[in-house]
Amino acid sequence: MPKAIAASSVEHQLRQIVDNSSAVIYVKDLDGRLRLVNQAFETLFGMRAAQVLGHTDHELFPPAVADTLRANDRRVAELGQALEFEEQVELDGEIRTYLSTKFPLFDSAGRVIAVCGMSTDISSRKRQEEALRHIALGISAASGAEVFAEIVRYLAHALNADIAAVARLRDTNMHQLETVGLYFNGQPHDNVIYELEGTPCEWVVSKGFHFVGQDAQKRFPEDGFLRKFGLQSYAGYPLFATDGHVIGLISVSSRGTLASPELTEALLKVFSVRAAAEIQSCDAEASYRAIFDSSEDAIFVHDLDSGVLVDANPKACQAYGYSYAEMLGLTIDDFSAGYRPYTGEDAAGWLARARDGELQRFEWHRRNRDGSLHWDEVMLKRATIGGVERILAITREITQRKQAEQALRASEQQYRAIFSTALDCIISVDGEGRVLAFNPAAERCFGYAREQAVGRLLAELIVPERYLAVYQRGLQRYLESRDGPLFGRRVEIEVRRADGQEFPAELAMTVVEGAQGPLFIGYLRDITELKEAEAQRAELAQQLRQAQRMEAIGHLAGGIAHDFNNLLTGMLGYTVMAEELAEQLPDARLSRYLVHVQRSAERARDLIQQMLTFSRGSRGQPRTVNLAERIDDFIKLVEASLPSSVEIETRLAADLPPVLVDPVQLEQVLMNLCINARDAMSGVGRLRVGLSLQTLQRSVCASCRQPFSGLHLALSVSDSGPGIAPQVCEHMFEPFFSTKASGQGSGMGLSMVHGIVHEYAGHILVDSRAGEGSTFQIFLPALAQDTPCPANPIEPNPTVQQGQLQGRVAVVDDEPMVAEFMADRLSDWGVQVRCFSDAEQACAVLCADPYAWDLVILDQSMPRLTGLQLARRLLALRADLPIVLYSGFSDQLSESQVQAEGLKALLRKPLDQAQLHLLLRQYLPMAAADTEAKQSARRQT
Repeated sequence: MPKAIAASSVEHQLRQIVDNSSAVIYVKDLDGRLRLVNQAFETLFGMRAAQVLGHTDHELFPPAVADTLRANDRRVAELGQALEFEEQVELDGEIRTYLSTKFPLFDSAGRVIAVCGMSTDISSRKRQEEALRHIALGISAASGAEVFAEIVRYLAHALNADIAAVARLRDTNMHQLETVGLYFNGQPHDNVIYELEGTPCEWVVSKGFHFVGQDAQKRFPEDGFLRKFGLQSYAGYPLFATDGHVIGLISVSSRGTLASPELTEALLKVFSVRAAAEIQSCDAEASYRAIFDSSEDAIFVHDLDSGVLVDANPKACQAYGYSYAEMLGLTIDDFSAGYRPYTGEDAAGWLARARDGELQRFEWHRRNRDGSLHWDEVMLKRATIGGVERILAITREITQRKQAEQALRASEQQYRAIFSTALDCIISVDGEGRVLAFNPAAERCFGYAREQAVGRLLAELIVPERYLAVYQRGLQRYLESRDGPLFGRRVEIEVRRADGQEFPAELAMTVVEGAQGPLFIGYLRDITELKEAEAQRAELAQQLRQAQRMEAIGHLAGGIAHDFNNLLTGMLGYTVMAEELAEQLPDARLSRYLVHVQRSAERARDLIQQMLTFSRGSRGQPRTVNLAERIDDFIKLVEASLPSSVEIETRLAADLPPVLVDPVQLEQVLMNLCINARDAMSGVGRLRVGLSLQTLQRSVCASCRQPFSGLHLALSVSDSGPGIAPQVCEHMFEPFFSTKASGQGSGMGLSMVHGIVHEYAGHILVDSRAGEGSTFQIFLPALAQDTPCPANPIEPNPTVQQGQLQGRVAVVDDEPMVAEFMADRLSDWGVQVRCFSDAEQACAVLCADPYAWDLVILDQSMPRLTGLQLARRLLALRADLPIVLYSGFSDQLSESQVQAEGLKALLRKPLDQAQLHLLLRQYLPMAAADTEAKQSARRQT
């Protein structure tokens, strides 16, 4: 039953297409009897279908016409293929020309059982083509005084008129006309002068085109010219000058009936352009161009011998999408679709036949400039234009007609092809909600075969149970009011597969009114992957925002650290120097005060070091480390710093591979996490430290928001505190962010953890639940199991016995306070010092005589010229010059890089004065007194 309904619906739709076609459509059996006609056929012949069905052409048309029609039908049936014919039929005393496309109809066994025809009236076009032929062959060849004679002669022939005239106004008051070309009764006639008043010409001059189809003498009784020659019809069109004012008119008159007003006006308008141009003394080429350019059809002019395009009218340029200059530079291949029989070679064949004098009419598939394909009707004719033999091509687009014909022949095949190959699910149901069609994409998506789906209620197949009521209400609402929220737009819905799995889908609904009621067609697409992609894009956007925020904060922290290290260099330096002086004074309070100042400055230095660690401006010294051994030793120190009310539990897995980190920095990470855990528990609770090997599939770092995976060592610190609020989690890794009371924390602990962990390609995960505590997990990439771990190095003793030095030292630092401190400190050690605050000035002085200096100390970060750039210039002049570089912040330089450039050392601000003195002793001579003291000590030893 559903198949019958579908077939009936298709037949009903096809009948609507046939009846609404502007072409005359009919079907004849093999005996020539009419079996089907459409409404256009009934309208054309003024008879209902019942009056013509069963009759033959010989019963409806004159014998000669019927014989031709019957012969054409037999040829189609015999060949079994579609053919085109130009057929003429007399209607109401007028011969009408039709372009008929006829094709055979077959039964299921492949036998021809009937012939179907589609005929389009081309009578008007034929007359226009004939008129244009007169224009091209006649008017274009005329020149000078012959132009007007040719205009009226060809105009009379084209419109079958008894009189044709071209006249100009004799005065500006528009009282009289004087003919410049007059054609009467098939012969040229002498020109005449006549009065405008009371004539149809007066109407033309004052108001424009005027057409009198009959009874012209009654309408204009004062016109003696009409009465004298017995003229009953008249048409006139004004002649316009280039500035738009009327300079005359062109007219035709007949004792009988003129052609249609539309054709007459079009031809008069075309001829008026040439006539007006000649009246204004334009040459023949200009008038030809005016007529040529005003054509509503695309016209091309080809060279007779080569076929090269030599001219084209504006309509051709507009239709094909080229400028006039571009058009003349193209070949026939450029206009061709590019496949047979529509190639340049095929076009050359048509031109060759036209050159031989044969009128050529055919359909052509052309390609426009934008690459689009269009159908044209083409007429080729050999013609004399401007005295030169040419091939004239007139084309008219018929793309819509071709598309209609193709749609009529292949509508059902196209529908089935689209239905079967569509990537989206296409499901149609009837008014009761039963499935009528279920395409292959729907079979794959929902897991039902077509045979299982057709005939069943759609609600039972794909609608989840919780949406059944909504579905039924929507269907009922449409049936009652022909309206509903799902029609005419796309919506997201939840649907169900055969296995019960639900998934999101995008749905678009449309309704077709069929013979049996409304048919609902749904176009549905699984958007599961799209929704996942949208979620992933949102996650990536959040990661990017977090990375940009952390990077900006890192740059800010690094910049602040650089300036603070410059300040601390002077503060700590002068404090040490003051302590040295205080040792010589019996003032205990002064010494105590200086100790407090130094401790405060050292705390500031440590805070700056944390900022540099966060911003990755301070590089550690990574080496392979066995984390289990290192953490086991470190936990003993942690226990000593925590109150007894905090219970520590450790779970360190055995046989773990090593990692590449700076062990001191890792201990800083662990210490910060343990202190945070202690504070979160308010000093009472359980602290758990764990270490394990984990393989992660895909996780997202809590601080940098980047995804990571692979084999990692996981160091975890858990507390039994109240957990972390979500709004705190968003900002807790930022520098100076703290939830502690003022004065109880710097807010740098977790930012330092972030900096150190990411320095070694690690990541962080945080698991916190209200009332259940928090867990911080540090993930570091695991090395191979057999990677050796070196023994812990012995830390060098930073204390150095200071003594007096000698020599000339240059200090270059753009920070005046640091430069001043360096001058004081080095002078105290016996060194001759010269300080520079401008790097370019220092470069000029030092490069002038590099051998005048025993050692040079350079600040790295200076405007216009960095310390490393200045060092390269000095070393180019004196390769053995000892140069020391120091910096408050540099994430670009390391000790090895500096030494590779030829410098002796890289120091960090604030300066370690013992380290600086030890370094100077390597490259500067000792003072004489110190040297003698050392030699005496050696002799005593």
